[in-house]
Amino acid sequence: MVDQVFVVGTGRCGSTLLSSLLRMHPQIASISEFFPFVTDLGTRVAPAFPPGDVTAAQLWDLLATCRPRQTQMLRLDVAMPEVLYPWRSGHHRFDAASGVPPVAQVTLPHLSGDPDGLFDRLRAAVAELSPAPIGVQYRRVFDWFAAQQGARGWAERSGGSLRIAHRLLEHFPAARLVHIVRDGRDTAVSMSEHTGFRMVFTSVQMMETLGVDPFETDARPFEDDLDDDLAALLPERCTREAFLAYATPPPLCGHYWSGEILEGLAAIGHLAEDRLLTLRYEDFLAAPRETVRRLGAFVREGEPDAAWVEAAAASIRPPRSSWRRLAPKLRSQLEHACAPGFQALAEHGIVWSE
Repeated sequence: MVDQVFVVGTGRCGSTLLSSLLRMHPQIASISEFFPFVTDLGTRVAPAFPPGDVTAAQLWDLLATCRPRQTQMLRLDVAMPEVLYPWRSGHHRFDAASGVPPVAQVTLPHLSGDPDGLFDRLRAAVAELSPAPIGVQYRRVFDWFAAQQGARGWAERSGGSLRIAHRLLEHFPAARLVHIVRDGRDTAVSMSEHTGFRMVFTSVQMMETLGVDPFETDARPFEDDLDDDLAALLPERCTREAFLAYATPPPLCGHYWSGEILEGLAAIGHLAEDRLLTLRYEDFLAAPRETVRRLGAFVREGEPDAAWVEAAAASIRPPRSSWRRLAPKLRSQLEHACAPGFQALAEHGIVWSE
């Protein structure tokens, strides 16, 4: 059996860095952002983990059917910076008008310089799969990616995947987890500036008020209860300007971060050391070689290749955002919002010094 590793975190916590480092590893297939796009930014988690056996056709629907939020973001030209598929080029199969399949937005171009060709080969491989539980089907796909890379294992990293950690443990009982944690205050500031999180937060607010998902139905019950700014973001009305103008305050993101940390630790905090490695993003900045070495030793269960450690450590760059640049009142509100998350982390031995 090939090595199975998931990198989990809250999103905006440094997990993209780990994808980049693992992409450089000669024996690991780095699978990036598979679950956020299969679940349409986390709004279709249950359909992405259906009960019972899943056929090849059903699996391909999950991987390849364009989803409304992702397509809306392409058409408004507010796609997340993580999106790697060259949809603007005019020289590739998919674009904003057609939509880009979930698996092609990040996962395939992260693995290959020819995402369209890899898409075709994946479609042929999936078509040959016999019915099986969804965890088995996903593992078959990930194993196929590893085989395509000539790798001995795979590491899947999805932003915000801490929220589905319990599902990953259920459906991948042999997998090990790397939990990447970043100072919640910096994480919240980064979330507030990120178009993907803006889409998620506004979608949730609209669904809570309307009682339906406006991206999945034309029904608009309780539309009059939406405030004007939120009503302007309904899919049939939304413009690029309205989307970018809608504020996502850092304290709101701080509350979200705390909730994700509490729920995630409840799901993974019991795991033994041989199944869970927790790394702080800040340690990659302060001690890059040692932290990269710890990552490599866990992923491949042995002393990592020294050349990879050196190259990976040298590629690390400091982040742009910092919570300390906020105005004093906003900074105080953010610290209050993040306090429950910090307390939960401290109870698991994960602390920050001021």
